[in-house]
Amino acid sequence: MSKSDRASNGQRPLLEARNIVKSINTGAGELHILKGVSMDLRPGELTLLMGPSGSGKTTLLSILGCILTATSGELHLAGHQAVGLASEELAEIRRLHIGFVFQSYNLFPTLTALENVLVALDVRDARSADPVETAAEALKAVGLGHRLHNYPSKLSGGEKQRVAIARSLAGRPSVVLADEPTAALDSENGKAVMELLKEVAKDPTRAVMAVTHDHRTLHYADRIITIEDGRIVGDDRSPNKGGPDESSKKKNVAA
Repeated sequence: MSKSDRASNGQRPLLEARNIVKSINTGAGELHILKGVSMDLRPGELTLLMGPSGSGKTTLLSILGCILTATSGELHLAGHQAVGLASEELAEIRRLHIGFVFQSYNLFPTLTALENVLVALDVRDARSADPVETAAEALKAVGLGHRLHNYPSKLSGGEKQRVAIARSLAGRPSVVLADEPTAALDSENGKAVMELLKEVAKDPTRAVMAVTHDHRTLHYADRIITIEDGRIVGDDRSPNKGGPDESSKKKNVAA
């Protein structure tokens, strides 16, 4: 890690990816999806990952979230090297250290908002003297204290995404990854969700990254990473975070 990376907010990154390559074999030969991606996720920041369709955003998000493993490279998360691990080992890292927010919410339709968050606490084996109170507090924190016992069918799209965010925070994961969190929402609800993610990202013990095509989200970001054709081509820091450092101005990063 460069000195400029350390100096950006005075804290060590919670996630460090170095020279991540992802290739798959097709009938026509080997397809290179990621071509040497290097990036960090830093505590207390909201990072946006942007790029055109087919640029490798979803594959990169899946690798950073320990859903997929890279063909080669290094991924350090919470003291673990994740590249090359078996699926069971990846699942353990994901369970303990990663929170996900999905475009389609992925809520259990037969469970209330409170029960959806309780399931996440149980899956993460999060220790709590009162799990119900912990889940309720998570929902209150996202403005849904009055919706604890509502089923997803009785919630608006914005409310469902708030439940998904509360669920992603259950057990206090180090990294929160959001996949197009505003894509299914109207402008007002999209704004509310981004304001919430911005607030979540202020936690100095947590890093938040959202994959998005939505240019309405840009001004919420502390940092914007651009990916094209499997390579990082831009890494720009918001003026609100003190301006870009030397590393953030690198363009066309080589594989």
